[in-house]
Amino acid sequence: MRTVTSNRVQGAIAHLLFVLATMQLASFYLISTRPYLRFWDYMRGAERNPFQQRILPVALLWPLVHTRWITAAFEHLRGLFLPVQRGAYFVVCFFALCAAGFFAMKLYNALSPRRRLWFAVYPAFLYVTLWSYVVIVQQPFFYPYDVLSLAFFTAGVYFIYTRQFWPLFFTVLIGTINRETTLFLIVIYMIDSCSRLEDMSLALWRRLDIRMMPWVRVAMLTAVWLAIKIVLHHIFVANNNTEDAVHVRDNLEKFMPKHWPAVLNICGYILPVILLCRKQLAPARFANYLLVVPVWFAVMFVKGILVETRIYGELSGYTAVASVLLLERYMTRAETEADEVEVMETTASSL
Repeated sequence: MRTVTSNRVQGAIAHLLFVLATMQLASFYLISTRPYLRFWDYMRGAERNPFQQRILPVALLWPLVHTRWITAAFEHLRGLFLPVQRGAYFVVCFFALCAAGFFAMKLYNALSPRRRLWFAVYPAFLYVTLWSYVVIVQQPFFYPYDVLSLAFFTAGVYFIYTRQFWPLFFTVLIGTINRETTLFLIVIYMIDSCSRLEDMSLALWRRLDIRMMPWVRVAMLTAVWLAIKIVLHHIFVANNNTEDAVHVRDNLEKFMPKHWPAVLNICGYILPVILLCRKQLAPARFANYLLVVPVWFAVMFVKGILVETRIYGELSGYTAVASVLLLERYMTRAETEADEVEVMETTASSL
């Protein structure tokens, strides 16, 4: 009984520290970056495309900056909360980070049989998120939809792995109003649906069987994604479209060695390591999700700026969980080998 109570106290303290760390990260994020969008233009629908089409934050920010008691609280707190739009950004970022971290921990719990390193998941998530959105030298900008997109994407990956289609459907439905990167959730859903339980030493593409694809559900997810994108494009078609451009020529320059530190800062340099260690990542179905990375890179090579590595930020939750699973696997292997050596030594000494 005492052990159970002690574990609960330890868990409560750990979760309190996680909340405080999230507050600190959200604060540092906002003071270390500068907004790329003009707040009031964005709120009234007059910002440049494609940014204005990512409209969900407006619905969350509007009551925060137009409710008298909330703005009075911001004015009383001062510091980070002034001007009031930064206070509103903080509230949205804090709860979005909490939601993303929550689903990262649920994903780990669904993946790990023994859950030995549960306490490391949230710190790993915060580390990867910090590097993805804050440690950016050449494009240190803040966008109101970024951390919300991380929350939707991490929740989506959890629903995919646990095979919960309707929660995934509504995640795509709402998340696409926030940002169109929910399209990659559909790709991961397709990969998951085709995944077979194969030897992890096989190439990723050999672990898939396209005959297992649920085409009706894929069509439903794709249809809702397209419908939202078409509606938003129609609503904001008259907005400035100069920045809704193709960046292939700009990104070709980014392959020069001087840009390598920035270009490889993908989820805090952890995702490249995960790719190198992909054959050790288990379960195999979860490892198969890495097939989305080349698709992601190809799309961002055309539509993004490679040194602005926040474009991979949605993968922070997946990367954090994968890194903890790899560490857990190596720990278990080392302990098993140590036990085998001890048994051999004991046997030898008895002889």
